[in-house]
Amino acid sequence: MRPKNRTTAGVGAPLRAYLMGLTALFVLTAAGAIWFGWERARTDGLAAARADARFAAGKAAQQMGEGVTTVQATVGSLASAPGAAEVYTDPTACRLSFNLGSSDAGHLDLLRPDGTVACSSRPLRDAAEARTYRGAGWLAAANREPQVTGPVPDPRTGRPAVLISAPLPGLGSVIAMVDLAEFGRNAGQAYGGARDLEFLVLGPDGSSILTRWPDPVRWSGLPLRPSAFAAPGPGGDGTDVTGVPRVYGQATVPGAGWIVYAGADRSAALAAERRSAGWQAFIAAIGLAAGLLATLLVYRRITRPIGRLRAAVHRAADTGDLDAEVTVAGPREVRALGAEFAGLLAAVDRELAERRQAEEAAREHERNYRQMFDTSPNPIYLFEPDTLRLVAVNDAAVAYFGRGREALLALTVPDLCPADDAAAVTQAMAGAGVVDRGRRMRHLRRDGTVTDVELTSHVTVFAGRTVRCAVVDDVTEREQLQRRLRQSERLESLGQLAGGIAHDFNNLLGIINGYAGMCATDVEELAPDEPEWRRLRADLLEIVAAGDRAAGLTRQLLAFARADSVVELRVVDVNAVVTDVERLLRRTLGEDIALRTNLTGDPALVKGDVGRLEQILVNLAVNARDAMPQGGALTIDTDVVAVDDHYAAQHPGARPGRYVRLRVSDTGAGMSRETLERAFEPFFTTKPVGQGTGLGLATIYGIVTQLGGHAQIYSELGHGTTVGVLLPVTEETADAAGAAAAPPEPGAGQTILLVEDDESLRALTERILRSGGYTVLSASRAAEARTLAREHADIDLLLTDVVMPDMHGPDLAAALHADRPDLRVLYMSGYAETILAARSTLPGGTVLLNKPVTAHELLSAVSRELRGARRRQPR
Repeated sequence: MRPKNRTTAGVGAPLRAYLMGLTALFVLTAAGAIWFGWERARTDGLAAARADARFAAGKAAQQMGEGVTTVQATVGSLASAPGAAEVYTDPTACRLSFNLGSSDAGHLDLLRPDGTVACSSRPLRDAAEARTYRGAGWLAAANREPQVTGPVPDPRTGRPAVLISAPLPGLGSVIAMVDLAEFGRNAGQAYGGARDLEFLVLGPDGSSILTRWPDPVRWSGLPLRPSAFAAPGPGGDGTDVTGVPRVYGQATVPGAGWIVYAGADRSAALAAERRSAGWQAFIAAIGLAAGLLATLLVYRRITRPIGRLRAAVHRAADTGDLDAEVTVAGPREVRALGAEFAGLLAAVDRELAERRQAEEAAREHERNYRQMFDTSPNPIYLFEPDTLRLVAVNDAAVAYFGRGREALLALTVPDLCPADDAAAVTQAMAGAGVVDRGRRMRHLRRDGTVTDVELTSHVTVFAGRTVRCAVVDDVTEREQLQRRLRQSERLESLGQLAGGIAHDFNNLLGIINGYAGMCATDVEELAPDEPEWRRLRADLLEIVAAGDRAAGLTRQLLAFARADSVVELRVVDVNAVVTDVERLLRRTLGEDIALRTNLTGDPALVKGDVGRLEQILVNLAVNARDAMPQGGALTIDTDVVAVDDHYAAQHPGARPGRYVRLRVSDTGAGMSRETLERAFEPFFTTKPVGQGTGLGLATIYGIVTQLGGHAQIYSELGHGTTVGVLLPVTEETADAAGAAAAPPEPGAGQTILLVEDDESLRALTERILRSGGYTVLSASRAAEARTLAREHADIDLLLTDVVMPDMHGPDLAAALHADRPDLRVLYMSGYAETILAARSTLPGGTVLLNKPVTAHELLSAVSRELRGARRRQPR
């Protein structure tokens, strides 16, 4: 006999009680929703109005700030314009215009110190209007310094305005009167929007109304206190000047400090939201009634079939016939309840089948992951997060670290790094997140090579346990390239600085050498046999020699800056230069230094200058000698190499092509990485004070780069230094000899217009030209030179400085050339020609005399130009 199943059920509340509780819950929820809707509508309405007001205030403040900035820039540029002074002497030159969106926005005036109008963008009605600013309280301050103030009365329009001014030293001031009513009108029309926002602009102290929209004409310039305005509180609620409650947004005008309020009508902001809340409450009430009715119907349709189902289940339990089909009338869900008992076993069987399929998919995913892990070109290793012990490595990691797989699996992550980094790596791995990207580390290969890497790791599951998967990206080569690029950019900026500094020194050296040389000549002619005069002449020649040495320093600076142009480039055999210099070096290096040369058998022809190549060799040899105080070996070798795209990409400044490589190697102390990075910088030296200028390697860098080559230093502490120089191979085999320079011919009274802003240098140049037989017209400014040119029709040559305060030399030449197309021109400058050409200051193909210029060079250039040896047309 089958035992009976008995179920003990506790006494629970009937379904009717649940129905009543559910009804009460519906009613309370609906009431709460309606109340919340009303409150939320009010809050949302005010928040939306406040957001619109804040946005409009911010945009209006930005627009006003941009307007003030634009007017300030216009006033400032007019005050600094060179032609502004002309208006005071010639009223017909007045061409002012002023427009901030409309003709009534304001006007721009040029005032004399007493306040009378010299020029205006707003036509003057009569002479009396030109004197309306006299006695203005702001006038004295406007003549002293820039001003932005307001409101002030505009006597020309009769309306309040903002005053923006800038002084014209010695002449008066430039003022702009910006109409405040127009400011308010522009803000209201641009940002009033659908809410018809009110805009109120107060001064920085908040005591005066600058402007208001609507009705800007009435309110602009009035004090704030008598109005009904109440400043907005933390929620933005306030009252406007007419007493209307509003929701305000606030912003400050940049640069002016004005306070901009934008206010939306509070009642209008709430009206639409209240209507929306009312409709929501109506819909909620209808929904509540429908829900209660539906609940009652569902209750009646469920309780009766459930009762019949219970009776059928009881019968089946009493009879033990569990396989009997139970048919229950009622809703579909209740009728299907009996069928779902039979479908339960089928559902369990389907779930087991799906679980088997999921397990197979997981195994397939693991096989794919393993294949990707093993075949990845990047080194990958898995390690335990707590012990950092390696549990798996791919083939790329085995090749990268140079260790066998079993040897790697016996290590931890800190073992893969230099010993000094172990503690930091352990701490970093302990604090890594689920995914840790781009962590900078160093790895140590088996051969002792230390590499810079970026490590990306993430948590994964391997062989049933949680591990971290680390992907290695070797960035050593990229870091070296970036370091070399930074060094190249730093040297480029230092070169530009050095080229500019040399200009001022050249002017001073020209004056010192010129006067000292002429004095020495005069002393020799006056008393060549008297001992006192001979000593004086010797002292003067020492001054000239010191000036020449100083000029040599500036030439080294210009060489580093690649601005000291080579006078003549010739085809040079580098092997021949090395052979010539070798004889000199063997006599000067000393017996404790062994000099060896290894020259290529291929033609080593480059386009360059013999003197500068010799300078490179001598500078490098001297540096090598100083690096070997106890003696050693110095090796100079040459060969012809081809630079490919890969080498050029790794060495900024190098270009692909064929080069003659000149290398100077020593067995000295070598350099640290910090010294290598700064080796080419001018004035950087590791020698004691007084034993080096720091210009040797900088000069070499400038010469090589100027010749289109590339210089590189290879050095390690304790292993010596090798300096490699790459110079482009030339296909030319012969070099045409330059024509000998013609000696200077004495002048025949030709007239030279000399323009030089340096008074001492101008006097010296004028003296040299007069001693050479020329008539000189001297000017310190371009304007003075143009006046002399109009007064003298027989000018044969213009000799002018390139860079001058009022007008550059090429512009002056172009102006004179309009009336004198055949006028010849010579330029002088302390800046090198390549710097001037790079700045588009000097026309191409012109003759430039580099300061300091000797008397012989000056007279020779003037003689050649007057003979018509070289003609140019200034731009």
